[in-house]
This record gives sequence, C-alpha cells and structure tokens, in this order.
Amino acid sequence: MLIIILILLMVSVYSHRASAESWVYEKGKWYYYTYDEPVEKQWITYGGNEYYIGSQGLMSTDKWEKDPDTGKTYYVGTNGIKQRNVYTAKGDKFVGDDGTELVTFDDWRKDAKKKLKEVIKALNKKQTVTSDQKALLAQYNASNAAFTLYDLNGDGFRDIIVINKESSDNQVLDILLWNPDEREFYAIMELDFISDESAVLKREPQYGNAWAIVTRGVNDISFWQLKLHEYNFNDVEHYHFGYNEYGDVIYYIDDGEVEAGYWNTSLMEMTRQAGSGIFTDYYDLNEASINAQVDAYPLDAELYLFQEADTD
Repeated sequence: MLIIILILLMVSVYSHRASAESWVYEKGKWYYYTYDEPVEKQWITYGGNEYYIGSQGLMSTDKWEKDPDTGKTYYVGTNGIKQRNVYTAKGDKFVGDDGTELVTFDDWRKDAKKKLKEVIKALNKKQTVTSDQKALLAQYNASNAAFTLYDLNGDGFRDIIVINKESSDNQVLDILLWNPDEREFYAIMELDFISDESAVLKREPQYGNAWAIVTRGVNDISFWQLKLHEYNFNDVEHYHFGYNEYGDVIYYIDDGEVEAGYWNTSLMEMTRQAGSGIFTDYYDLNEASINAQVDAYPLDAELYLFQEADTD
C-alpha cells in the first residue's frame, strides 16, 4: 500500500510540474506561461531548443535578442528557435555557429557586391578614346564580362576575378583580393577591353602559387607571381625584343641582352613553370548572378575562418 501511495504522489508531482509550464497559441502568436503567469524577457530551453520570451509571455520570432548573461545578441528564426549557421529570414545577415551574426562574412558579402557593381560601372563607362578604340568599345561592355569568387592566394578567403568572357583564354580584367585584416577587397589588377596590356592567370603545379602573364603586343611578355598567403604580385621576369639600327632583332630578359636561343628556351621554361590555367566557374557579370554567388552558403572552411576573424 505504501508503494502505491508513493507512486501516486510521484505522478501527482510530475503532472503538476508538467502543467506548470505551458504554451498558449492565440491570434497567430505563441505565449509561454509558468503557473499561469507569463514568462517575460528571458531565454528558455524547451524540447532541446532555445527561445526568447518577451513582454507578456510573447515568443520572439525573426528578431535579434540580447542575452544578459553573455552580453551577446542572438537571432531567433520565424519558428522562435535560436538559429545557427543560417541566413536570417530577410537574408540580410548570416548567423554563425554560436547564434550571433557572423560579422566578417557579412562584411565580405557587402564589399563583394559593392566592388563588383563598381566594376560593372567602370566597364560601362564612356571613355575618351581613338576612333578605332571607339569602334571596339561599341561592341563591348559589362555584359561581355564574367566573374568568379575564387581563393587566388590560398589564404582560405575567396577573392574576385573578372574576365573578358569573349576571349579564348579568359583574359583578366580585374583582380580584387580580400584583405582579412582590413575586411575589404582591394584591386591588384585593373584592365579594360581596350588596354594595351592583356593578362591571363595560371596556377603552378608544384607550389600552388598564382601567376599573371601580361603581354603587350607580340614582343613584350612579363611574368608576375602571387605567392601563397601574399597580397601582391611580384615582377619575376620580363621578356621583350626590339631592333637595332641595322634592323637586327635584339632580345632582352629584363634589361639584359641575350641570344635568341636562350631567350626562347628561357621563355618556354617560364611558361611551363607558371603552370596551367585557373580552373573555376565564371558567371555573367550582372546583379542577379552577383547576388546568387555572393549570397551562396559559405564553405565549412570559410565558416571557420570568418568565425576566427570575428573573435580577433
């Protein structure tokens, strides 16, 4: 008999506790109560999820709410649950692994869109040019360009490469590297459709460094190297040739005159060392493509880097 009484008492206590906490759905909104009194302005854990309950017991939805214990502001979604590693309902901010805004990633997104729009404006800009250049520009504008978000210097953050998509070898128009310290993109190469220089990107197979091969006409070739984790190209070697007063071809590497055979052999070796092209997908340079690519879900490795940057 004593055992039965104890069991009944335990059931009574459990039922009382269960009834002490309750959700109430009224006029399209959820409210949370304990002992028929509304919980106010505090975080609760229910069913393994965290919720913020505001004034008069109203469950907060699609809002940023501050936790007085941590001092941090967290995002709760349209379902009221604290979110992690997702975009907000409006898509204007990204929520990190701890439920707070991933600020550095949002800075990256904002500046990427800003800089790409500036590139569009520059490529569409009317310029004072020669008649031949004017005829060429009449055929080209930003619609003839394409872009990619690609980690060029191997620091883990995707950079911006803009190319002339009408070219057969993906001629570079703009390169902008993300600087994690300054939290912005900055240009390390700016060309246009009528530049007297033409550049293509390569990736060397042995060490992974990036190369830009810049040509001016048919007799001037420069090799520029971007080493891993660096933020500027370095001029490595410059090949060019001209003519002396007798019409003979004179070959140069940097400022030194060399024999034709050595010039050609060295040029072939530098081209081999620079490696093959950059393998990545390019997208039309317009607002729809920019938003789609920039707002894509970040890679796991990127999430870690952006989270680390937020704690610095």
